[in-house]
Amino acid sequence: MQLGATLIEVLIAVLVLSIGLLGALKLQTEGVRLNADSKYTVLAAAFAHDALDALTLDRFNDRASWTAIDTITTPLSCNTGTSSAASSTATGATGRAGEWAQKVACDLPDGKAKVSCTSAGEPKTCNVELRWTPSGRDTVSATYSVYAGAASSAAASSAASSS
Repeated sequence: MQLGATLIEVLIAVLVLSIGLLGALKLQTEGVRLNADSKYTVLAAAFAHDALDALTLDRFNDRASWTAIDTITTPLSCNTGTSSAASSTATGATGRAGEWAQKVACDLPDGKAKVSCTSAGEPKTCNVELRWTPSGRDTVSATYSVYAGAASSAAASSAASSS
């Protein structure tokens, strides 16, 4: 009778150990996935700040080109071999703004962007909305804003949410 009880104890110990190892494996996989998600959030913030800096300073008087970007309603596919002229035609943006829209489409998974500025009243506010869909996840949306009236009054804020 003692020999049978020892065998049952060993089987229970193996079962408990297996459940613990499966839990650790799940924790590891979730950590890797969250790390990849944070990479895209940081990348989106860098894209937004790049666009907002260009809109705030507006050294090249190209605010109209930036505000022509709306790949949320008219998606832009990632064509790594595409010239900036082709991406400009697709987005309505030219020059640096067109290149920026192409980078968003290529570097963020299913990356989309919309840039808008208020045209009336003070202070003028510009918004950059970015959306991307990580593999096997829901779409993530982040909106970044800046007061674009004068370069000295640039105060940026951001908010991110998962849809």
